Amino acid sequence: MSQEEKKQLKDKAVQHIKSTYNKEFVVTKVECVREFNSNCFITGNVKDENNTEITVYWMPPEIKDDYVLVKWDQELEPKIKEISNKHFEIKRIETISYTNGTKTNKYTGEIPSVYEVLKNGGDKDYLFKWTGEIYKNGGKYEQSIKNFLEEIKEMNFNRVRVTIYVYDDQLKTSTTKEDEGKYLLYEYVISIDDIQKAEIDSINLNQYKTVY
Repeated sequence: MSQEEKKQLKDKAVQHIKSTYNKEFVVTKVECVREFNSNCFITGNVKDENNTEITVYWMPPEIKDDYVLVKWDQELEPKIKEISNKHFEIKRIETISYTNGTKTNKYTGEIPSVYEVLKNGGDKDYLFKWTGEIYKNGGKYEQSIKNFLEEIKEMNFNRVRVTIYVYDDQLKTSTTKEDEGKYLLYEYVISIDDIQKAEIDSINLNQYKTVY
């Protein structure tokens, strides 16, 4: 890619962020993947209170960005981690996200806090995603899953997908370099279209469970 082409992409991304959110955008990196119809990824920082690093996606003729996704995920992460540690014996949290997938972004101008959106009933176009690994915790984990889902419901999320990998407690004291996979007991992929309509206590978790 020539320098002139890079400059044109930078200018396009800067103009997109300016017209969408009325904010300045400082480009730090431009990458194009010609194998995928010359899709380009323009990374940089939005000049907001957190100097938020985002990516603008140029997929001719469409241009998108992940500003709302990044901003909301950053806001949510401390609270969701707190709730996760409250209910689970955490091995690792892989994903905390509130995303509208490939749908067109409806939020422009000054982006509201994710907590403001949730306070007003949430956004049904957005999916709350949590993926992580937990320990069996002496068998208490199943009630912990329900308690976790109850708190997610109380936060006013709608669509929810929670993926949980449950490991044997013995892994915590293992001193060998053995494959952790041998300690994996269960996988839960809990997908709920509208958690606000769900009776959490009545949910049969076995319908979401895979035994290893």
